[in-house]
Amino acid sequence: MPYTLILQELKRLILVKAEIKVISPSDCRIISMSIQKETKKNISETTIKRLFGFAEIKHQFSKFTINSLIEYVGYQENVTQLSDSSIAEDDELSLLKANAEIITGHTLQSIRNRCSVPYKMTIPRKFANHDYIFFRPSKYSFTAFISQPGYGRSTLLSHLVQEMFIDETAPFKKDITVFFSADSLFNKEQQEISLEDKVKAKIGLHPGTDLNSFFNEQYKKFGIKLNIIIDGFSELVINKTSKLKIFDNILNLISSIGDNNSIKLILSMRSAKWIEFYESFKNVAYLKNKWFAGSYLTDNSNVPPLTEVEVEQIFNKISPTDFSKISESLKSHLKFPFQIQWYYRLREEYPNFESYTNIIHYEIIARFIKEKIYNSTYATEKALFCQKIVHLTNYGRRGYSVSKVDLFKQIPVFQNAYDELLADGILMEEVQLNANFSIENVRFIQPHIYEYFLFIELYELFNHQMDNRFFELINDEYIGNQVRFQLLQWSARLMIKCHKLTEMNALLSLNLDNFEKNYLIYFIAENLSYNKKRDPELANQIKEQKVHQLLIKEIVYLDFTDSSFKETLNCLIEVADSKEIELSYHSILAIFDCMSLNPNQILERLEKMDDLTDEASKWELNPYELIKIIYLKLKGIEIRESSVLDFLEDYKANKLQISEDSMPSAKDRINLFHLFLANMFYGSPEGVLKIVKSIFRIFPKMSKTRNTFSLYLLSSAAYASVKINPGKKTDQLENILDNLYADSRIKPTLYSQSVFLFFKAEQSKYRKEYELALQYAEECLYIYKRNYLAIQELFAYNLIISIYNEMGNLSKVEEYTHKRMYLLKSRGISLSIFNPALSLK
Repeated sequence: MPYTLILQELKRLILVKAEIKVISPSDCRIISMSIQKETKKNISETTIKRLFGFAEIKHQFSKFTINSLIEYVGYQENVTQLSDSSIAEDDELSLLKANAEIITGHTLQSIRNRCSVPYKMTIPRKFANHDYIFFRPSKYSFTAFISQPGYGRSTLLSHLVQEMFIDETAPFKKDITVFFSADSLFNKEQQEISLEDKVKAKIGLHPGTDLNSFFNEQYKKFGIKLNIIIDGFSELVINKTSKLKIFDNILNLISSIGDNNSIKLILSMRSAKWIEFYESFKNVAYLKNKWFAGSYLTDNSNVPPLTEVEVEQIFNKISPTDFSKISESLKSHLKFPFQIQWYYRLREEYPNFESYTNIIHYEIIARFIKEKIYNSTYATEKALFCQKIVHLTNYGRRGYSVSKVDLFKQIPVFQNAYDELLADGILMEEVQLNANFSIENVRFIQPHIYEYFLFIELYELFNHQMDNRFFELINDEYIGNQVRFQLLQWSARLMIKCHKLTEMNALLSLNLDNFEKNYLIYFIAENLSYNKKRDPELANQIKEQKVHQLLIKEIVYLDFTDSSFKETLNCLIEVADSKEIELSYHSILAIFDCMSLNPNQILERLEKMDDLTDEASKWELNPYELIKIIYLKLKGIEIRESSVLDFLEDYKANKLQISEDSMPSAKDRINLFHLFLANMFYGSPEGVLKIVKSIFRIFPKMSKTRNTFSLYLLSSAAYASVKINPGKKTDQLENILDNLYADSRIKPTLYSQSVFLFFKAEQSKYRKEYELALQYAEECLYIYKRNYLAIQELFAYNLIISIYNEMGNLSKVEEYTHKRMYLLKSRGISLSIFNPALSLK
């Protein structure tokens, strides 16, 4: 191999081994010390500086220096190739194949060593194999795997090479396949050497041999093709002039291949680099026709995200967790290989932590930014670039990309920092083409990284105060933009990290819909649970800043049809700071358990509350006692006396004193829901009306307040009214509720709406509007089945059966009677334990 190629290969391998992307003179001392430590041979710092062009070279490097560097980079298998003599003029295929295998093996090993997760946890991409199988016999000369950074192109190619050309069962094992890293072919010292000559020198083909003719002959004789694969263009540090020469070099090779089908070229490029390369040949019809675009080309990318099957394959290698139990949000994020490496690190650090919100996504982004920006070289300069991009977009008001010219007007220096932001896949350049000119823009590749820096800049703008003004600005300024909710989540995360927990009050006071608020509380709960494991002081801060009192105040609106509600409470139990708080959460979860009509589930709840019985006895309505009597009811055991049932009767009889507080506290609301629950199993619709009447008397302000809880009370009262006293007063209640549910200022829970729908179903049945009644009832049935609210599901069946009875449709009566019996049988309970007159409440 020519002397200059030997040196270039050594420089490339030294940088790979030292994990240096952009070398500086100060790195040479570190490399010199590393060589001495590993090989016990002294290669001076000055020699390393000469090798990399930081010092004058007065003579060629000695064989001792070359061999020591070969030993250091672990490239002994190429010693014969790297001797002083020229490459032998031996055209035998066995030698060419052996040389190609050495190069390919070294490239594969480099990819495996640099893989961000253990290589054994990666998988081949089926689409890539299928694309190559189509590409090989086709008229096309070259193809490229194109994507944004973080899509795992290098790993994709390594599996492709292994499965197509190396494995014993590989379909094209006879082919000569040489897998190059781009920096071994393209550098300043080799700019004037053609790509064809470089390939011939690397694989050992005589310089005078025509590459095209030679392999055309081998293909005709033996069916053997030459596959040239080049990866790692993103690692090249090149200027505009060098870039054009590289493109010309590649295009010259493609042109020389012509219509010869014996040589196939496969490239791997980032989208931004590909756009520039494509611009250099898009107007040349002949070259454009030789390009195979792949099966999934869209928006300058033909590497699709991982499929759910592929995500599951990787996930099962990383985590023991059942894949079906992880959140859809996490599954969607893991479709991008960029996220998998960080998820793997989190799993290694916290193997028992499970999440159902997108907390893991935020941890991944935060860790990526910390490692690639704040803990890297040029950290200050990199952060400054990111901040300036946010400023130039006017905090997102002008889109998310900025003019490169404008950016460098603000920060005219720090080119190295900018180059590393590009190389690390944080920023990308894109060309916007107009009629007569083009504009270079810069933007973040990952929108989530932009969102992070947008949040940081807003936080700085408000002097690190996340108060009402801060959140109102986010809520108003970014309305209709998905970045709005992301900013709220970044805020919640920072509050917990910085122990600014009282600022949650301003966050949760925002005018959010129920889904957003419930999800945000769940996100906060998971963050508290996750960070408590890492930060022992957080537990003290939770107690001191009365976080649970704030959260319970929001939680007690109790949306039993919210899929995340139970998980939120389970997270909060993990960080409960007192028995009273823990009992509150268990008491709310117990409502779900009882509504499930699952005796085993209820018994498990009682066992979890065994240590809380003393605390429960202090409550006005003992929650432990309530759950116990419901369990006994489901088991068919008669209750002769109970303090809970006595309290229920007193409440219905209006015997309690008017509260000193005009509105019920969080604990009061839990008690009130327990009253409705007790009445559901041991009372009647008349009882619901009496309970609601007593509530409005004990808490006078409730009857004049329009909020989620008062709407639930009115909906329950309306339902009870239609069951026992349909007519004028019930119609008046219906009109009032229609207006309230239409009022955008009130945000009813889906559970409250389902109670209203059930009322509408009964009203429609009373009016003989059976089709409308069935429509409402079926919608309620769907909601209750989806959320495992079996007692409401049972009552829905009762209503549907009664409607079909009145319609005289006996086949439907039989169908739904069977469904009702199947539900009861699955729970191991009998219909006879319920009062026939009892319905939803």
